[in-house]
Amino acid sequence: MSTRVEVLELSEYGESVIDDDLAQLVDDEFWAALGITISKQPGDVGWKVKADSLSGIARAKTRDLDLTVRIEPKLTGADLVFLADYAYGQRGDALRRPDAARVGVDSQHNDPIATLLIWYVKSVNDFATRWLRRSYRSRRVTLDSRVRGRVLIGPYMARSLTSGRANEIPCVVTERTIDTPNNQVLKAGLRRVAKLAMTLPVPAARRAVRRAVASALPRFAEVSDVEIGATQLRATTIKGPQRHYESILATTRDLLEGRFLGQTLGQAEVDSFLWSMPHLFQEAVRGILDLSDGFTMDGNRRPTAKYYDGAGVRLTASRIDPDFILTSDRGITVLDAKYKNALGLGGTDTDLVQSKAGPRLRVSRSDLYQLAAYRQHAAWNGAPVALVYPVTVDRDAELPEPYVVQGLGEPIWLTFIDVGPRAREHIGPFLQSISRLRSAPEKEQIDSPVT
Repeated sequence: MSTRVEVLELSEYGESVIDDDLAQLVDDEFWAALGITISKQPGDVGWKVKADSLSGIARAKTRDLDLTVRIEPKLTGADLVFLADYAYGQRGDALRRPDAARVGVDSQHNDPIATLLIWYVKSVNDFATRWLRRSYRSRRVTLDSRVRGRVLIGPYMARSLTSGRANEIPCVVTERTIDTPNNQVLKAGLRRVAKLAMTLPVPAARRAVRRAVASALPRFAEVSDVEIGATQLRATTIKGPQRHYESILATTRDLLEGRFLGQTLGQAEVDSFLWSMPHLFQEAVRGILDLSDGFTMDGNRRPTAKYYDGAGVRLTASRIDPDFILTSDRGITVLDAKYKNALGLGGTDTDLVQSKAGPRLRVSRSDLYQLAAYRQHAAWNGAPVALVYPVTVDRDAELPEPYVVQGLGEPIWLTFIDVGPRAREHIGPFLQSISRLRSAPEKEQIDSPVT
């Protein structure tokens, strides 16, 4: 029986249809790990597969099937390199590259998955160029008629002397080596990307990814090849002289461990490189907000709402957890990042908001009620609250001014951050718009939404 080869193309939150035979060949675990739901109603000609928030690529191989699933980000025009730079802490250290040289995928073969793969490889390569560190490793050796390191007296007496092999001396040797768990994890990440490059649909993108990996791997020539697993990750360290690894290891863990499906799922061998666009957007906003000198991010433990019964006995508590709390000498500002609604997706509780002077988006009423509730808490009483939406700003346009929602107490702001090709130009205007929320006029200079 021949192996069936299939490529399933999906967009983030998008749908497609597969036939009965393919549905039978794929384990439910694989779909679940990708956040994909699969269903079939009576009368349907095939199975409906629906993606969720994960984007990226995954490949499952069994004796009967070689399936590649590609999930493209839905946000049109987003600069993934910009988002990744700020989400994963690569914006201000040795990994920062000139804009023109950051990623080797040009307009002729621009592929969002290839772009993020190459961004990761170049981040590892740039790190290795400057920061690759040797560390100390201890290992047991048996030496012939010589001593090195620390002699293991017990084993020497019990084994070597009693068996008439006094020349065999067991020792523990401590040596400096580049073959450390930190470097093994980084090399494993490069190997994973190289395997996934073969599944990219555009030949030029495949070549670009392979070239990037080929340029980085020689720096890890003395590092062992290992598979990423829990034991290997626990063995890594960012203490002392290894502290420079903190950012790049966090990137590797987030991109490869957090969305890494493992070597097997059910009967399938699996390779994957997946990321959550809502998470990527939220963390990029966090990284950008952290740049401001006008306010600081409040990392303190969030307050709670408490439940009591009729006798006044406390039952439980629920944490109140907005995405960002900003503090300054003028007070507190509460922000929530909203990615999904900017895609034009929404349920029955969403309002379509349009303006001649700004972007079109869907606003969830539950998000507005949530922000209105946030500022009722004693910790943030009366604080300005805002939702942050991603937009891509056209070549000759400026970052849109915030919209404002009236009628739920104090104004609720709808602010915009550019994530497109000109995103870096608009970091300053975005931070200024957030700073102005505490003193912004309610009507005259702010564009009220038109529904």
